[in-house]
Amino acid sequence: MATRRDFLAAGAAALPLRGEGNPAIEKAMQAVRAAIPRAESDPERPVYHFRPPAQWNNDPNGTIFHKGWHHLFYQHNPYAARWDHMHWGHARSRDLVNWEHLPIALWPSKEKGEDHVFSGGAIEGPDGRPRIFYTSIGQRAPEQWLALPKDDDLIEWEKYPGNPVLTVKHHGSYDVQDWRDPFLFREQGRVYMVCGGNFRYSGGRAAVQLYEAAGQDLTAWKHLGPVFEYRRREIANVECPNLFRLGNRWVLLISPHQPCEYFVGGLDLKGVRFVPETRGILDPGSSYASNISHDGKGRTILWLWGRTNTNPEKGWHNVMALPRLLSIDADGYLRQTPAPEFEMLRGPVSKVEGTALDNRSLPLGPGIAGDCLELEADFSSTSAVQMGLRARGVEIAFNPGGGHLSVGSVRTFLARDKNLKLRVFLDKRAIEVYANQGSAAVFTTVDAPPGRMDIEAFASGGAARLNSLQAWPLKPARFSLEGFHRGR
Repeated sequence: MATRRDFLAAGAAALPLRGEGNPAIEKAMQAVRAAIPRAESDPERPVYHFRPPAQWNNDPNGTIFHKGWHHLFYQHNPYAARWDHMHWGHARSRDLVNWEHLPIALWPSKEKGEDHVFSGGAIEGPDGRPRIFYTSIGQRAPEQWLALPKDDDLIEWEKYPGNPVLTVKHHGSYDVQDWRDPFLFREQGRVYMVCGGNFRYSGGRAAVQLYEAAGQDLTAWKHLGPVFEYRRREIANVECPNLFRLGNRWVLLISPHQPCEYFVGGLDLKGVRFVPETRGILDPGSSYASNISHDGKGRTILWLWGRTNTNPEKGWHNVMALPRLLSIDADGYLRQTPAPEFEMLRGPVSKVEGTALDNRSLPLGPGIAGDCLELEADFSSTSAVQMGLRARGVEIAFNPGGGHLSVGSVRTFLARDKNLKLRVFLDKRAIEVYANQGSAAVFTTVDAPPGRMDIEAFASGGAARLNSLQAWPLKPARFSLEGFHRGR
C-alpha cells in the first residue's frame, strides 16, 4: 500500500482514473448531461455570464491561474437545479470570457461519511501544481480536507488519504462553530489559511480564524487565533472569508449572510490581527460568496456567485458575476471594474449625442434595444433629483444630492456628485451595473418578459444632461462541452 509520502510525491498519478473506479462521479456527470438540452433551450438563460453545463451552481471555489489557464471551480448540484448534493464543478478559460467545461472535480465521499463538499480555495503546492482545500460536511463536526491533481492540466483530482488536515480539535480550548470555507495565501515565504465561522465566547461572535502551514506539503497546520472579529452581534457567523494583499494594503472580504462586505487595512501576522481602516459593501445586489485569483498580468480578480431566481424546472439556476478587477482608490476604498476581455464580444457601436433631459424620459429607440447589451452613459445634473437609465424595466437611478444609486430594488451609496458615469451589462435575466469607475457595482436579476427590449435615459425632479451614450450588442461567449464529455 502506498504511503502518504508516496501519494504526495507521485501527485496521485498511480491512482484510478475517473470512470475506471469512480461510479459516484460518473453518476453525477450523467445527471448533468441529461439536463443539458433543457437548460440550453431556455431563452432567458444568460449567454456570456459563466454558467455550468446545467443544473445548480453557487459559490465560486478554488479560483486560480495556472499555466495560462484561469481555473474556476464552483459549488454544484449535478442532480437538480436547486441546492443539495454539493460537488465541485470545474471549468477553465484562457481569456475569462470563453470557457471549457471540465469533468466534475470533487464529489462527496459517502463511504467516508461525507455528505457535501463545501466551499474552499486553492494554492500552488511545492511541486508547482495547485492544491485544493475545502470543507468536508457530514454527520459530524466540519473538517478541512485536501485534494491533489493527478495531471498538469488539473483535470483529475484525488483526495489526500490522510484527510482531514484540520479539525475543530486544532482550536484547543477555543470553541469555533459553523466552521468552513478555507482560503489560502502566501506571505514572506509562508502559507496561511483563513476560515469563517463563529468564535463562541461572551455569547458568541462571528469571526475569521487564521492558520499557518507547518510544512511545505501543506498537510499539517497550526491554529494561530481569530484574526478578525465581526462587531455586529446580530450576525451569527461569517462565510467565505478572503484575506489578500492588494498593492501595499490588505483586504478582507466576508459573506455575513447578507451583502458581502470588504475591509481595507493592515495585517499583523505576528500579532494575529487584521486592522481595518476603511470598509464598504462589495455588492448590495444578488451576488454572494466571493473568491479571489491573481493572474499572469499581476491583476487581482474577484469572483462572485450571481443569483438569478430561476425556476428549477428549467434545468439551470444561477451564474457567476462577471470577473472583476480590484484596485484601491486614493481614499482607501475598493474599486471594481469588469475584466476588459469582455470587449471582444462587442458588435457594432450605436451612439447617442449629448441631449438635455429636462424632467423627461428619452426612449433610445430600436437601434439601442436588446437583452444582451453593453451600455456606457455619461450624465451631469443641473437640478435633477434623479437621473439614469431604464433597461428592460430595471431602473438605474442616481440621486446627486443624496449620493444614492438604485438598481431596481437594490440601493447603495455612491457619493454626492453632479456627474454620473454608468457601465451596464444586460444578459437575459442578469444585469450588472458599474458606476463612476467602479466606485459601486451591482449584480441583480431582470424579471422582464423575453420580448421586452426597451432602453431609455431619464431625469426626474429637475434638469440633467445626457452627455453621451454608447451601446454595443454582445455576442454569446463560447462554452465548450468537449472536455466535459471526455470525462465519461
